Amino acid sequence: MEWTIVNILTYILNFIIIIIAFYLIFLLIKSQSFKIFPCYNITIISFIILFDNIFRIIPNGDIDALRYIQAFLLTSLDKLLLTTITSQAIITYLGVCKTEMYFSNEKVIFISLLSIGIIISAILALIYLIVEGTIDYGTYDYCHDSMVKRVCDTIFNGVFLLTNLFCTIALLIYISKKTRDAKLGIIEDLDYGHHHTKIIFMFIFNSLIFIESFLIIYDEFPLNEVDLIYLISCLIILFYYTINKIVIRETKRIFCRINYDKEDPSLKNDSITGDEENQRTNSFSDD
Repeated sequence: MEWTIVNILTYILNFIIIIIAFYLIFLLIKSQSFKIFPCYNITIISFIILFDNIFRIIPNGDIDALRYIQAFLLTSLDKLLLTTITSQAIITYLGVCKTEMYFSNEKVIFISLLSIGIIISAILALIYLIVEGTIDYGTYDYCHDSMVKRVCDTIFNGVFLLTNLFCTIALLIYISKKTRDAKLGIIEDLDYGHHHTKIIFMFIFNSLIFIESFLIIYDEFPLNEVDLIYLISCLIILFYYTINKIVIRETKRIFCRINYDKEDPSLKNDSITGDEENQRTNSFSDD
């Protein structure tokens, strides 16, 4: 493989993402603050990005079976990442706007969305491999491009992009109304301005990720820059979905040995305490 500036940057970014994702998984598993369903998708996103980046730097070798396995796993993980961020948008929408229904069926909703994502991702990867086989991208194999792949990817992206748009726009309308009511003194202000900003970023990031996916499908990026662009997106996803007040607090708790529970009891599990209105906003704002 010819070493270029793009290739070098790609490998450096790849290793940086692996380190960050590995640490986040360690933190998410270790901390009790994340043992709630809205946070489980964060752990799943970290796992997806970690393994996706690891598989990309494993030499594909000359064994056809291993090349097919690598292509299947990478393609499935790429699709699962998109379904998981969509799942998080759905869960946030239901938890905030359909609170009673969501919390009555929280486990079923989470498992159902995860199962649907895994099944769709695996089926698409399998179809692509059966139709066209694999293609060698230097250090890894991926599903070969084909008309079938483009059509299926376009439908897949379109459905999940529209789902994201519906959930985030509905959330923005709901939180905007709450913000206005809070300013008028009709209801207590539960930091709706912060929630509004978070949802705007979710709308922007999720939309851009799907738009980028469309551009990749139709080969709008230079081939040697696709991996670098994809890795930058992975880094953005990691920072948006996993770097928050709880992660920072738990990092300080581990490395600085700061006991926040003793210093301020209100911070203990602040993402899942409070009345119903507080719960349905805060439980989805810091995860």
